[in-house]
This record gives sequence, structure tokens and C-alpha cells, in this order.
Amino acid sequence: MHLSENLVRSRPHSIVKLALLGFFVLTIATSAYGREEPTAYAKRIAPFSDLQIPRGAGPHPLAILLPGCLNWQPHHGMWRKRLLKNGFAVLHLDSFAIRRIRDRGKMLNEVCTGSLMSGSVRAGDLMAMLPSIWERFDIDQTKTVLMGWSHGGWAASDFLSMVASGDRPPNLTVSVLLKKDNFKAAFLFYPYCGAGSISPEKGFPDWTMSIIFHGLKDRITSANECETKAEQLSKSGGSVEFVGFDQALHWYDNHTQEKYDKGATRKTNEIVEKMLLNVIDSNYKYRGSDDNGDLLELFEEVMTE
Repeated sequence: MHLSENLVRSRPHSIVKLALLGFFVLTIATSAYGREEPTAYAKRIAPFSDLQIPRGAGPHPLAILLPGCLNWQPHHGMWRKRLLKNGFAVLHLDSFAIRRIRDRGKMLNEVCTGSLMSGSVRAGDLMAMLPSIWERFDIDQTKTVLMGWSHGGWAASDFLSMVASGDRPPNLTVSVLLKKDNFKAAFLFYPYCGAGSISPEKGFPDWTMSIIFHGLKDRITSANECETKAEQLSKSGGSVEFVGFDQALHWYDNHTQEKYDKGATRKTNEIVEKMLLNVIDSNYKYRGSDDNGDLLELFEEVMTE
């Protein structure tokens, strides 16, 4: 089921494609950073992780936030505040700081184009770091969700594909086998879905309810490519839906930018918050992939308001 077909109208549009090829990205990522043993690597990058724990008794469900190629922005801070208020621990692993990338120009010219850092490299950072987070007494590892924006959505998508397939990321010597059923939901905001991202044939974990949100007027990442990828992922494993917004652009949910689309953001947030409630409360009405009728009802309810 592709929600764009039922709830919004897709239309052809030109896309400014990211200048990369899969083999080129993999070569750059491997040669630039090398491969490291996961446990030792996790200890080295730990200072670049920010885990915030909400008030109240734990253990708490875990939300992992993966910003885009310009790193942390105000709308990510708003989501962190909202998640903490709703009882989620929030993890941000700064792959940019790990590599001493702080210059906005370098981010724009090299990270945003994919030539300096691929999504799979950031996925490797998270794969190495996550076991130590899951070991904490105040974290409920069985209730883990991912939220990724643009380049971070690419990273989240590659991460889930590697979790499902057991494949090794380019910056680790071996793959880290993570419990697939811990990942309850993934929300990917206008991710990159083209050449250099992991093939949708790898699938996502069967237990993960995933939603790709995309503006249909996006000129940075292709909504068409992501809608196609959502369809292919649904055939390969997991439950993946595409939600398109007819007038929205890239970064449509960043309230500090001219591209901000208040209506699309409100609908996106409502869908995400109701799905997050599903993670916390298994008795909630919208129960996920085993109850697609209720899930479709949720989308139709929000999108037709």
C-alpha cells in the first residue's frame, strides 16, 4: 500500500540529484575512515554521543535522532523536547563531530552531496554504539525507534537494511548483530533513496513499522525514488509506507526556514506521535503491521482533515 496513491496526488517533477555513485561512495567512505573493530570503535566515539533521559522511573523507550547533512537544527531540538516529555530517552550520535566536520561549507559541498560521508558510514557509527546504550538499566531496548532527516534518513534506511540482512557497514571490521525485533518504528523525513543507498531488496526488519515522509515538490532528494523504494521494501520485508505532501519542499518541517510548510508538518507530527504512542502502549488502537486496517484509518483520518 502506497499512501501517496490514496491520500495525495503524485506528479512528475525534476530532481536535482545527488552527485554520487554507489561504488564511489563506498570507496570514499572506506578509504577516508578505514575499518575498526566495533567495541573499540564504540569506546572511541562515545564522547560524541548525547543520551538524554526523561524524568520518572525507567526503563524508558529509546528514540534515535539522525539529523541531515547540516547536522542539528531547531526542529530536531523540538522533537527531542517532545520525546523527553513523552517518556522517551533520546540519543543523538554526532557523526560529523567524530570526523571533525564543523564547517557549514564543507557540509554543503561534501556531506550533502554524499562524496565525503555516505549513509552507510553513519549507520556503522550507530551500529557500533547502540549495544552499549541498550545495556543501560534505564533503557528499554525492546522499544527502539529511529527518526532520520534527509542524509540522516538515508543513514537510518541503510542501518535498518543492514540490521535486517546482517551485512557489515563499510567502516567496521565485522557486522554487529542487533536484535531485529527491538526496532518498533522508523520515521524517515525526505531521505535520499538513490544510487549509493543500500538496495531495497535487503529489506527492513519485519517488526519495524516504517514511514517515509516526502514533499512532492522536493528538488533536493527525489520523492519518486523514495516512493519506489518504499514499494520495493514492502515486498522485501517489513512494513513501509510512503506519505507524500503535494506542495511541500525539502526541509518542509524546519520552522526556521522559508520552506516551512505548517500544514504538512502538523499532519506529519500527528502521525508520528500516534505511532509513538503505539510503541509505549501495546493496547493503543493503531497496533502496527498486524492491523493495517487501523493504520490506514489513522493516515486517512490525519490527511483528510
